[in-house]
Amino acid sequence: MKNTKTLLLIALLILIAPMVSAQKIKIKDKVAFVDDKPYLKVSDCGPYEEDCSISNLEGKEIVSVDKLKDLSRGSGTFFRVTFKGLNTTIEIRNTMQGLVELLFKNNVVKSDGTLDSENVKLLSKRYGNNISLKDSEED
Repeated sequence: MKNTKTLLLIALLILIAPMVSAQKIKIKDKVAFVDDKPYLKVSDCGPYEEDCSISNLEGKEIVSVDKLKDLSRGSGTFFRVTFKGLNTTIEIRNTMQGLVELLFKNNVVKSDGTLDSENVKLLSKRYGNNISLKDSEED
């Protein structure tokens, strides 16, 4: 009986731990905040905007975000994300807030506001797709 309670407590702690440690990311007034601390600046990326960008807090553009048009792969917005100065581009389906969260969780932006090239490479390997190429091959 004691072992069952101990196992139940351990399982409960394992399930709760990720929820407690999760960062709260929000975008307000074109600034992305992580746990209420400014993290990055984001351009207005409304439904009618074609080009968006992400800048460090000093305003230097570090990521270019372009919406991919006419992709019929279910719901969601497809983006081409280009990391400035690193010759790296990925295509993903996400939201701007989700993209900022992805950058944060993968430590893509260093504390000085520059891109971490190794972490960009890892992000590219994990999440990079050539959605537009796949879509054109199916035509």
